[in-house]
Amino acid sequence: MNANQLAPGWCDCEKKPTRFGHVPSCGAFRPVKQITKLKLALDQSKLEQITGIDPGWEVIMSKKQLLAIFIGNLVSWTVGNGLLPLLPVYAIHLGADPAAAGYYLSFSYVAIATGALTAGWISDRFHKRRLLLIITGVVSIPIAWLMGQATGIVSLTLLTAALWFCGGVALAGNGILASLSAGENERGRIFGILSLTIGLGGFLGGTLSGYLVENWGFPGMLGVMAGILFFWPSSAYFLTEKEDRQTPEVKTTAVTAGMGSAFYLLLSASLVGAIGGFIVLLVRSLVMDKLGFGALAISSTAAVGSIISIPIPFLAGWWSDRYGRKTFLYAGYAAALAGVCVLAFSTLLWQFLVVVILGSCATAVLAPVNSALVTDLLSTEVIGKGFAMLNASGWVGGIFGFAGGGIALEYLGPLLTIRLGIWLAVLALVFVIPIRLQNQHTPAVR
Repeated sequence: MNANQLAPGWCDCEKKPTRFGHVPSCGAFRPVKQITKLKLALDQSKLEQITGIDPGWEVIMSKKQLLAIFIGNLVSWTVGNGLLPLLPVYAIHLGADPAAAGYYLSFSYVAIATGALTAGWISDRFHKRRLLLIITGVVSIPIAWLMGQATGIVSLTLLTAALWFCGGVALAGNGILASLSAGENERGRIFGILSLTIGLGGFLGGTLSGYLVENWGFPGMLGVMAGILFFWPSSAYFLTEKEDRQTPEVKTTAVTAGMGSAFYLLLSASLVGAIGGFIVLLVRSLVMDKLGFGALAISSTAAVGSIISIPIPFLAGWWSDRYGRKTFLYAGYAAALAGVCVLAFSTLLWQFLVVVILGSCATAVLAPVNSALVTDLLSTEVIGKGFAMLNASGWVGGIFGFAGGGIALEYLGPLLTIRLGIWLAVLALVFVIPIRLQNQHTPAVR
């Protein structure tokens, strides 16, 4: 029954139109106000069972939940984006050659991909996302400190892999909770808000890490990062678990239906684009180091690019709710392609800055749109697995990008390695073309 029909026992006076349908003008039925006063404690299916009326509205994500996920993501991206541009340099200073530095980062991204897939498996099987985030957050603090005490490439590799595993769990776990908490018509906006943490974390981490390395060295910088990580488990403590609200019949249909070709094309584009992006990151850091740029210059370019891209995720996510996701997929991968092309002739600081800005803008567009689109495409029963696979595709891109980029730099040189990155960016765009979407504004069965 919908709001245009009155359940038995309700008054039959003249019905008044509202944004939620036609309700009695006497106010005998005021579901929105009543449920608001109850802090949205009843979900839509329970409300319909009690009143016999489909209210025609959905529960939106609470501000507390959004803030807790935002802080957790901000901590992860601040530490990750602060460390990543300098880790190849740190590895070189500990005696690694470019190929070994690539292998080192590649192994780290095996760990972060494993962390993301682990979060998805635990989410779907045990529904213990909050506890998992608290545990990995606590464990990450001493790991970051110990990285600053590393004396060789082997110990640094193992510790970085452990920290990156925890980071993969955090980002995937927070993303799964966000996808389950966001309403049908606010997904792009919610993921846009959360994706602001990528640029903001890049700015904070990039500015802070370079300054700390220049003044306190790598041990001092990693000690400060360990302190920042304290806010990760602290924010996870305030998260609320979200349970599956589907009926058994819908669950069976969701499992049988699978994920669909559009999801796998999106996943392929994300993987290929990530491989090219990480090749660019490795080449840029090592080329800048070889040209004599210091740690502050290398990290500050990432910081400037990040701060310029800060408003983009919110706008891209919000506009994708209104105008469709696919246009923004094209825009994101086109920006990534332009950044690789500029890197091919970069020798000056401002040219490397342009490369970083284009790459940051690409990430800022693709992060919220990919997340919202996966949530559009998949049912609740498989959203944990699908979201984990999307997150892992980026990290698997890091595995192949860093390993392949390190080998290519060693044997082919920077220019041919950059050309490889260009072709990968083009291939990502090719994967986007055949994606066919249903009307995304028609809510999926969830």
